[in-house]
Amino acid sequence: MIDFPVEPITPDLGSRVLIPAGHLLDEGIAEKCSNLLDERGVLVFPQIAVSDELQIAFSNRLGRMQSSRLRAKADTTADKMGIYPVTLDPGRAKFLDYIHSNEHWHMDGTTYDIPPRATNLKCEVPPASGGDTEFANLLAAYDDLPASRKSALENLRVVHSAATANLRFFSKPSVLDLQRWLSDGPPREQPLVWQQASGRRTLVIGSTADHIVGMDLDTGRALLDELLAWCTQPRYCYRHTWQQGDMVIWNNPALLHRAHHYTVDSGRLMHRTTIMGCEAFA
Repeated sequence: MIDFPVEPITPDLGSRVLIPAGHLLDEGIAEKCSNLLDERGVLVFPQIAVSDELQIAFSNRLGRMQSSRLRAKADTTADKMGIYPVTLDPGRAKFLDYIHSNEHWHMDGTTYDIPPRATNLKCEVPPASGGDTEFANLLAAYDDLPASRKSALENLRVVHSAATANLRFFSKPSVLDLQRWLSDGPPREQPLVWQQASGRRTLVIGSTADHIVGMDLDTGRALLDELLAWCTQPRYCYRHTWQQGDMVIWNNPALLHRAHHYTVDSGRLMHRTTIMGCEAFA
């Protein structure tokens, strides 16, 4: 196995992986990167410029890639391979509501039994302005909560839905939009505190979180907002500014993430693959 440098980005979150694209599929590389994902949360491969085929192959080495259910309008080669184009270009994107809603902090898969293990995002066209991607370390944020607060949160449950996330951006959806959101991400009850197989705990929060079961609506939402503000303090975050050819992979169950605002004129285009998870919320 090739020996490649790994540089920490912040003390607790993120590493730069400095490996040539031609060695990504070498024996042992995926296993080392998978362990780094568990330890560091976010892996940045600066300007590695992998092909779509190599992005898919490496994603499948990290686990099993799930082809995108949200196919683009244009039937491109990337679409056929199951890659999801993240863009505001209406000629490429199928559902712009989901892309706009990505500007809010969220964890993928909160309306599923088993959330994705990781996301692999590759920069095809860097934005002329805006469009950074930011990550928040949920594991570290939970660890730093006072013991009394942890105890108070332990048995609470939260209802998540795609509609809750999208309504934060679109205040007047059509009936068809609402029906699609209910189909794509129907309301699902999850634990507020998730003890993962590693033994560490995290909070299942973000833009999909609608209310806390059995709690007054306003009181519950105020608590969710308070926890979100705690977990997204600068000390828990890393903000990535995209360059052509960057590839960034993150540990979805350990983090929140969001895209900073950008416009269609920025030209931002990412190719995204999703690595399926194997650990249910519990």
